[in-house]
Amino acid sequence: MKPPGEREGQSVDAAFNRILRAEQEAREAVAACRRQADAIILEAEQGARTIVNRSEERIRGAHAIADRGIERALTALRAPLDSETSHVDSPRADEVEALARELTEAPR
Repeated sequence: MKPPGEREGQSVDAAFNRILRAEQEAREAVAACRRQADAIILEAEQGARTIVNRSEERIRGAHAIADRGIERALTALRAPLDSETSHVDSPRADEVEALARELTEAPR
């Protein structure tokens, strides 16, 4: 049988070893969580970029449609001015320009 002091030393050593092992496992778990969080953030950033790009493309498409509609409206407004045979009171050029600005410029 071993003397009592030697047995206590072994149990203290074993306890320290368990603590060191638990600490190492905790560090590894924290590192794994950081890697996992980094991957989640990267995926979210890529998804956000995809959404922004798609939104910008749709906005450009909507602007193109609006621009074509404005051009058609302006053409219709200018048609009486271009026709010498028109007997209808045509809007003045400055009125057409004011309307064009109103339709195309952002509100203040």
